[in-house]
Amino acid sequence: MVRSMSEKIKNNDLFEVDKGLVAMFLKLSPEERLNANDKAIQGILELRNAYQRQKNGKRRSDGNN
Repeated sequence: MVRSMSEKIKNNDLFEVDKGLVAMFLKLSPEERLNANDKAIQGILELRNAYQRQKNGKRRSDGNN
């Protein structure tokens, strides 16, 4: 039986596993998994940095009023 990527399995309502996502990553080579991880980390860092820039910019403009 093939499940869609959005289908999840619940385990004691505390932990959910997206079997489609796991299957997708298992089909990748170790190098491809590392590259996907690196891209995810880069995206997280970009979001964090953008948030910090926005937060710091608002602080500066609040001080000028």
